[in-house]
Amino acid sequence: CPSRLLVGAPWDGNGHGDIYKCGVGLQNSSCAKANVGAAAPWLRSSAGHLGMTLVDSKDGGFVACAPLWSQECGTSVFSSGRCVRLNEELQLMGTIAPTAQRCSTYMDIVLVLDGSNSIYPWEEVQAFLGNILGRFFIGPGQTQVGVLQYGERLVQEWALGQHPTAQGLLEAAQNLTRQEGRETRTAMAIHQAWWALEWGMGMGMRAGLGMGAG
Repeated sequence: CPSRLLVGAPWDGNGHGDIYKCGVGLQNSSCAKANVGAAAPWLRSSAGHLGMTLVDSKDGGFVACAPLWSQECGTSVFSSGRCVRLNEELQLMGTIAPTAQRCSTYMDIVLVLDGSNSIYPWEEVQAFLGNILGRFFIGPGQTQVGVLQYGERLVQEWALGQHPTAQGLLEAAQNLTRQEGRETRTAMAIHQAWWALEWGMGMGMRAGLGMGAG
């Protein structure tokens, strides 16, 4: 059986890092990249330099660490580091992150907007929405915002996490059009919004979070 050599490449992919498995002792031997980032997307969020540390594990696989991996929480950045467990075939078996924590900005927020004819001018609503959204720290591991609009009926403008960046949310707010309608059915809208959130009907609410709408 030909020997193989594992090589850590902590500067691979703009510092995200990766692992290579190389043949040893064979003519025209080559190296295969593990592409750990495909199985662990969190690696791409920070230049953690995966592969700076490689350690054998008792199950025949090994542990690779990204000691400089950082976690953004609002305006703060915490360099907690993370490790992955890989088997002999370089397949991801698990993540080791004993010091990683959930950000205090980890929230799901649903805004319920009145889009009936009683609201004028609509540009002020768009400006208000943009002002509110600009105050949140938007991201998959931080705040997600969904928007429901109502007049005579309730419409989901976008679900939680549909726009995962602040820029995407602000652009969506600028392009938001008014539903219009002669009736302002506020109670119906709040009830249906609560129902959609309570039963997870397409809003994309994450597990472990309380429910709220404004």
